[in-house]
This record gives sequence, structure tokens and C-alpha cells, in this order.
Amino acid sequence: MNNHPAHQALLPRDFRSYIIPAILAAVISLLPWPDIILSGTRGILLDREVYTYQIVYRDNLLNYFHFSSVIDYFTSEYTWWMILKLLQDGSITLHYQTFFQIITTICVITAALVVYRNGGILPLIFLANPLIFDLAYSQLRSALAISILYIVYLFFRRSTVLAFALCLFAATIHTTMVIFLAIYILCIMTADEGGRLSRWPLEVRLALVLGAGVVMGLAIGPLRETLLNLIGDRRAEYLDLAASPLYLSFWVGLLGLFLLDFRHTFRSVEGRFSLFILSLVTVNVFTGGYSLRFLALGYPFVIATISLARPSLKSFAIPALSIYMVAQWIYYFNGIAG
Repeated sequence: MNNHPAHQALLPRDFRSYIIPAILAAVISLLPWPDIILSGTRGILLDREVYTYQIVYRDNLLNYFHFSSVIDYFTSEYTWWMILKLLQDGSITLHYQTFFQIITTICVITAALVVYRNGGILPLIFLANPLIFDLAYSQLRSALAISILYIVYLFFRRSTVLAFALCLFAATIHTTMVIFLAIYILCIMTADEGGRLSRWPLEVRLALVLGAGVVMGLAIGPLRETLLNLIGDRRAEYLDLAASPLYLSFWVGLLGLFLLDFRHTFRSVEGRFSLFILSLVTVNVFTGGYSLRFLALGYPFVIATISLARPSLKSFAIPALSIYMVAQWIYYFNGIAG
């Protein structure tokens, strides 16, 4: 169920088309990138260290939290805590570091296939990005959850019931997946052909997708603490982190570039999803919200959108992204150097 027939020739016809990029991604993911990249620095993979501590010292939410409603299983991310408990108890007969590596490899493979599906082998180089590095090797909970959504996108979009069930399961690993599911449904509904809102003017459908990004940008920015408190989410107490406006300015420019050719960009579900992600980032430039994790989760779709763009847009976007990636790594190393 793809909404850009002109691009059907780019899509693999069966699973065999994915074998080469999947093997390539798996091999690359197995290299000791954390040791290579962080060697000689004071940098650590913070989220990974937290999960390691929780397993080693048996610090688990299930030991003291009472799940009183179905909503609790989502807001408290029951499945993730159960996985950690199974690792703690030895019920999963793997060393936790091996399990972490499995998550990393699955994340890298599925992200690579999302890109390959739309652009082939060459655009995979853009996955060598600190956003993906931190997602796959540190943000393991997010990596596992988004990998399930990537798999749904790649293989199960025609099976509505199974796709919905997998997405709900992913949301019990990371609550953010509910947002991604809702936005993906919106992107399907606003398709040029076959969507429930297809008869609406293109400009109105574009405004809906961009507006959703703006609303979500406000929700994870100035309204974040209020919304989390309303649903009783413990993360309302967490500190929020924001990237500098200068660091995010590239994504604002990329949104503008996509909008210059919005009729073409909007034709693909990847393009509509990218417009949502980039409008969210743009709002957070002004509100100071923390959008980098959303950007990391949606990054493969942004690369896919560039791959599907007209040659005139790609001729500018690809060199610009290449230069920006160098700046991203400089920013990353400066950050871990303190």
C-alpha cells in the first residue's frame, strides 16, 4: 500500500531484494563502533549505561509499581521492564551485552532497509550519522520500539490487524510509538490517492500534516510537563534537553527545500512523514523543546524523501546533508569532550 505509483519501480518485489543490504548493515553494526568512536574521549553511551545499571543492580519498575489500568502498561512501558527483568532473572539466557547488540543490529538493519527501499545502496552512507549511532547503540529502548515500526512499514502494511497489533506492542516498549502510529495513519489518510482525505485540497492536507508537527513540537516543548502530569507519567520529572538553534537550522532549511516542491514531496508517505518530523523540529528551534530523538527515529524517512525527490532538489540536498553530517560529528565530539 504505497501512495506514489511513479516510484513503484524502486520498491523491492520480494524479500530476496533485501538480503544484500541487510547483510551489509548487519556486518557494519557488529563492528565495535562505540569503542572506535569514543576511544580517547570521556564520552559514554548514557542510556546504555542506565540500562546496564538497572540490570546489574536489579533496579526494575516491576518490583514496586502497581499497574492499575491498561493505560499504565503503555505509559510505564511494561514490555521493556519485563525484558529487563527476564535478563536480570536469567530467563533470557543471553548476556545483557549480547542482547543489547541484537537490538543494535536489528535497528541498523531495519533503518537501512527503509532507506534502501526508496533509494538503493548509495544513500545508506547517510546512516553514518551521530543521530543513528546514538539511537542504535545507546537509546536501546527507542531502537527496539522503532525497529518494530520499521518492520511494519517494510513488510506488514497490507495486514492492517497485524500492523496495528505490532504497533501497540511497540508502544508498550516506548510510549512515543503511539505518536508515530497516529502520524503514520494521518500520512496514509492524506495520500493523493486512496486516502480518506484524498478529496480534500492538497494545501489543506499539507496544512494538516505540518500542523500536526507544530502541535507535537509544542507538546514536547513548552507543554511537555503539563501533558505528562495529566496522564500521570513519571517522566514529567525528567530534565529536558534541547539542541542549539544553530544545530537544528539545517533541518529548518531542509523543510523549506521540501516545501518548495511540496506537490512532489507530498506524493509519498515518506515525504509526508518527513514534513511532520521537520515541522516539529522547526517549532522546537523557537520553543527550546528536545526534538533530536524524534528526528533520530524519523531520520531514515528523511533520507528516503531526499532519495525520492526531483533531481533539482537532490542536487542541492545531498551535498548539503553531506557537509552537515561532518558538522554533526564535530558537534558530537565537542559535546562528549565537555
